[in-house]
Amino acid sequence: MKLFLTLAVFLTGLSSIGQSFLPQNSGVSTQLNAICFSSSSTGIVVGNLGVIRKTVDSGLNWTTSNSGTQVDLLGIAFVSGSTYIAVGKSGTIIKTTNSGTSWSLVNSGTSNDLTGIFVNGLNIYISGANGTILISTNSGNAWTLTNTGISFKLNKICFVSEYIGYAVGDGGTILKTVNGGQAWNFQASGTNTHSLTDIYFMNGNTGIITGGLSASSESIILRTTNAGSMWTSDNFSGPFLNALGFFPDHSVGYAIGGSVSGNTSAILKTTNQGSSWVPIVSTSSRQLGASFPGNGIGYTCGLDGTILRLATNTAGLEEVATNSNIQISPNPGNGVFKVSSALDDEFSVEVFSAQGTPIAGSYHSGTIDLTHSPSGIYYVLFRSEVSTFMRKLVKE
Repeated sequence: MKLFLTLAVFLTGLSSIGQSFLPQNSGVSTQLNAICFSSSSTGIVVGNLGVIRKTVDSGLNWTTSNSGTQVDLLGIAFVSGSTYIAVGKSGTIIKTTNSGTSWSLVNSGTSNDLTGIFVNGLNIYISGANGTILISTNSGNAWTLTNTGISFKLNKICFVSEYIGYAVGDGGTILKTVNGGQAWNFQASGTNTHSLTDIYFMNGNTGIITGGLSASSESIILRTTNAGSMWTSDNFSGPFLNALGFFPDHSVGYAIGGSVSGNTSAILKTTNQGSSWVPIVSTSSRQLGASFPGNGIGYTCGLDGTILRLATNTAGLEEVATNSNIQISPNPGNGVFKVSSALDDEFSVEVFSAQGTPIAGSYHSGTIDLTHSPSGIYYVLFRSEVSTFMRKLVKE
């Protein structure tokens, strides 16, 4: 095994784990459209041609989940326990009750493409082409079609309470319901040209919508503070924004997308519930989906099988499977640690503090030198082209 310690380089090149979306090895090159985590460690991503990948170790390793379909899958949601529901083109709905070990086809009653899914307590809602909104009241086993009265494609749907919800779509469409989705009314978005791609509400009044003009790679972010009675807009040149992801504290969030023509990623960050946005450095393919299961940890997915992971602390690291072929000794130790392995793969080595901060150190002849670092717990991330795993290291 060849090891390349990247402590100082990682620190200067990516700044810190708290500011960087790090690529994960999805194991596929297929376009990945949506991602969903039920916890910081367990998640599922879906993509074109029925591709589904799942992880149980915070996204460091992804394995195949057989969807039983070749249809492009466009949305995924966690329902409860081990149950997820995925939706896709041609009215496709599939459901798993064992965290992706197997999937079963559910009759949607429509042939329209289905684009987004939202779980609201006992009710589940799906958005789709030709103004489609489907509602299930029995955990997704049966669906009824609601008449929205429009023909625009609806891309995403969300609810802020048992009865109040929103759906957004092409042509600047914003719909609102106050009776649990039985009836939907238009809200003025201020645009009839932009495709609105995602929506997120922090509370009953404050919400964010992303969108853009794909032909010109122009993006838009809409914001309301009065439950959608009025929306203000910010325009950004260059990227097309596809999705939103907010930490559960609702203040910090990300809008993700990228260049349609150039297939490059773009990530914007807010720390004030969307009042303002700043760009985050990202060098990957265009991103299409996002999931932020806990404060400090998030995931995005996109073209070319891309999965990115953001961790501002050690969320999920304790749950990452170790590899017995990698040895660090002595452990615990006084600051100088020997790394050895029988594996032939080339690995990079990254070291983080217990708070998730990259640690600058020195590497020589297979040793990690933390002589000048304080005593405590550290995490060592080993990464190759085929696998990624974590080991805990203790300096006395």
